[in-house]
Amino acid sequence: MSDRVKIPADDIVKEYKKGKKVSKAEQKGEFSYAERQKRQIGSRELWPNVGFDIAVALKENGVTHAFGAVGGRTWQIADELSRAGIKVITVGHEQTAVYMADAYTQVWRGQKAAAVFCSVSANIYSALQEAFLTASPIIVLTVGTEIEHDSMHNTLQDGYSYRFLETITKWSVRIQFPWITPGAVTLACKRALAKPTGPVNLEFTPTAMLMKRELQMDTIGAVFTADLSKEDYWKGEQWLTSYVPGWRYEDTGKPLDNAGGSPEEVKKAAEALAQAKKPFLVMGEWAAWELCDDELKEFIEYWSLAFNTRRIGRAVVSEKHPNHLRGFPAHEEIELMISVGNKVGFFDEYATWWPPAIQFADSELRCYQYMKSKAVLVGGLKNSLKAVVEYAKAHNLGPTAEAKEFLKANQELHVKLRENRKKRAYQFGPEHPRYKDTPHLHFGYCSQIIREVCEEYDGKPRVMIDGYSMSDFVMPYLIHTRPASCITANDQAGVGHGVGLAMGAAIAQREKGEEEIPVLALMGDSGMLNGGFDMDVAVRERLPIVYWISNNGGWMPGMKYPWYGPNWDTMGEHDVTGTIFKGVVQMGEERPLLKFEKLAEVIGAVGMVCEWERDFKAQLSEAMKIAYEQKIPVLMNCIMDSHLVNKAVCSPVYTLMYAHIPFDELPPRGKAVRRHWFGHFFSGISEEPAVTFPSAWEPMAEDELGYESRMDYFDTTPGYEAAWLEEYRKAGIAKPPIKEFPPVEE
Repeated sequence: MSDRVKIPADDIVKEYKKGKKVSKAEQKGEFSYAERQKRQIGSRELWPNVGFDIAVALKENGVTHAFGAVGGRTWQIADELSRAGIKVITVGHEQTAVYMADAYTQVWRGQKAAAVFCSVSANIYSALQEAFLTASPIIVLTVGTEIEHDSMHNTLQDGYSYRFLETITKWSVRIQFPWITPGAVTLACKRALAKPTGPVNLEFTPTAMLMKRELQMDTIGAVFTADLSKEDYWKGEQWLTSYVPGWRYEDTGKPLDNAGGSPEEVKKAAEALAQAKKPFLVMGEWAAWELCDDELKEFIEYWSLAFNTRRIGRAVVSEKHPNHLRGFPAHEEIELMISVGNKVGFFDEYATWWPPAIQFADSELRCYQYMKSKAVLVGGLKNSLKAVVEYAKAHNLGPTAEAKEFLKANQELHVKLRENRKKRAYQFGPEHPRYKDTPHLHFGYCSQIIREVCEEYDGKPRVMIDGYSMSDFVMPYLIHTRPASCITANDQAGVGHGVGLAMGAAIAQREKGEEEIPVLALMGDSGMLNGGFDMDVAVRERLPIVYWISNNGGWMPGMKYPWYGPNWDTMGEHDVTGTIFKGVVQMGEERPLLKFEKLAEVIGAVGMVCEWERDFKAQLSEAMKIAYEQKIPVLMNCIMDSHLVNKAVCSPVYTLMYAHIPFDELPPRGKAVRRHWFGHFFSGISEEPAVTFPSAWEPMAEDELGYESRMDYFDTTPGYEAAWLEEYRKAGIAKPPIKEFPPVEE
């Protein structure tokens, strides 16, 4: 591998009228090991990394364009491709990325390969099969499962694309160790372009992508050496837990009895509950399928348990039950966790903070060896729950006085938290200076209003949660009162599912003879690009659905404030906002705000634009009323504050996903987050000044970054579109004919 790779910069016109000027290793048209070593990159960030290796190898093999949907585990790859000078084209659906690469390579007539990056291989299958049949040379870069969680299947990303795609590629391989990346990518390029041409697939495990290693230089070039010791392995212990020694105490070595509540396990469970002073119950998805509503309610009331409901398990017991707590009490207060039908995985932090537990699982595959368990009841949940209560009654066992007091404390906590959530939401309501005079909405305020409007229907509306930014804000606010009220694929990391899920739910409740209360689909703008046009089915079938679309102009654009800068400054120069590349003004990973309300006109639905908080509750109530009375879908194009993002973007696992970005290029929020979670790992971060950990609820302060943004806005949403057109005017380029924007008032 050569030490230096040139970036073709002839077509880049830099417009640094305002904005941050960063000192990048790649800024002078170079992407090299030497430049990064000169800057001493590596002590405060994950470098060298797999994404860097992929980018260098693709660049050397003539790849200039990569297509894909950014997010999750692909950020490292997409960012390093961009910084290497490879043009990154982001799409709303990964299938589209393959189709683009397919046609791109056909125009090049097999003389040049294109790259596609993808985190969910199922999304590209049909398109890739077509590319295989047309013999298009495409390098598919997928990210699979970390080795520690093989076969656990927590999310859609946790698949095995090297197996899944092997029948429709020339070559498909899994990369588990980072040092083989350059050779594997080079071989993939050779095989894709060799006659007969065709697509190849490289699946990279997160284990490889998050492995810390040292870079050594010798006379031959760059040579990687690996230290597989635990200390040099990027595991973030709590995220990769797969086993707790002695997880069943003295019974660890015994086989599980799957008889549906074996007498021995029933006895252990009842005795543990009878001794517990601070027990807490969590019910999850498998409880929803088992129809154990009555048994769960009796179990909760008999043992005086406070309980929380998770994912599609929400409202198996109504969340208006007096024992319900939305959330968890302080972790250290729970003494015994009772898990009923939960898929305890990524979204539950692999139970790393959980106290000893009782597991009720419908099969041995759904009881977990990383939970210290006093009893494990495997089999039908109905029978297991019932057996424990019957045993307790027969042996005069019941809850302790302390458990009853703990329940009372949690009931009081529930009321307090509910009021606190409401108060916080209204802090960012119509009277907040930013939203009083600005036409955009706050996710938290909308969450409270959604709850209030759903209460007009006694909490019965079924809600599809699709939009990622919205999902984290709205989850604590919703109160569900009947099973199958919280329907979402977010738990598997899906996107765009809300369109079809809402229609399926509406059809099912009609068939069951239920009152046709409107179904509320909380969509994101990127999710709408996945399957929005299929909403014509809802029109044809006269389905009462409100499609609430949180439109913030891209895949979580708010993530740029902690990790990229307001102009996507840490990306390659040709992808930085305001740069003119081949005559086109770049927008980073954003798009102009799309007018989804116009889609309603096309398909015969009702459309409305929502951008003022003072009008939002009335608009949502009206949308629900129209859907309810007229049996017709309503599309609400809600213009959101793009400064906000799901708080998970600043969580430990996401911090690892952004660990490849050089520390000195991070915005203040990103520095604070990396320092907070991984100051102990990166030797150089602890010496940096402390920065306040950011709140996902707080918009950017105008002076927070210390420099102005080019096309972002702090005051008006229309200004965002106007700035985009202004960049064309300054460059002397004719206004794009594709879209007319309304005049912007000063």
